[in-house]
Amino acid sequence: MSSFYNFLSWVIGYKKSVEYFVSQLPFPENSPIKVLDAGCGTGLYAFAVLNKFKNAKIVAFDLNDKIVSSLKSKVAKNNLTGQIQVFTANIEGSLSKIENEKFDLIITSGVLVYVPHEKTVKNLSRFLIPGGYFFNSPNKDSAWGRFICKLYACKPYTKAENISVFEKNGFTLAKDIKVPKIPAASFKEAYIFKKDF
Repeated sequence: MSSFYNFLSWVIGYKKSVEYFVSQLPFPENSPIKVLDAGCGTGLYAFAVLNKFKNAKIVAFDLNDKIVSSLKSKVAKNNLTGQIQVFTANIEGSLSKIENEKFDLIITSGVLVYVPHEKTVKNLSRFLIPGGYFFNSPNKDSAWGRFICKLYACKPYTKAENISVFEKNGFTLAKDIKVPKIPAASFKEAYIFKKDF
């Protein structure tokens, strides 16, 4: 399943859009950033971040045991266990495995459309350092985005709703990223928020 998803992501241009989104992150390339990839799926973002930021340390988790197991194998196969830690967890839960950790960046992509939006942002934001960044790439509230959400039983939020939820949790919109026509994946959009305190 993971291999098929990764192949499909490449075919439809989503993998390229992930690389583009990561290129917009506000860190120097040699920065030793600590990243939390929440709801990591097959690890597209984790690997894209590591490709761009060679000194990054990434903690990634997902609810699906099979996907996590597959990602762990991929991490081990690529000798990246020192840079990517993977575990199974519920994004709505206590996340006790990382309870005492703080991150420079949190990434969520296509996951907040499945969970209580504001509550989940609040739960995750406690893991950010003051002045840290929260990258969120939700499904667009467009015909294509709503179609994808209908297929996968999720709920797209409007741009105003997305921004409002983060502002209520102490964030300021730092960057509204527009996807160029190439790469594709027009069902996605992306925002970078900065934690105010």
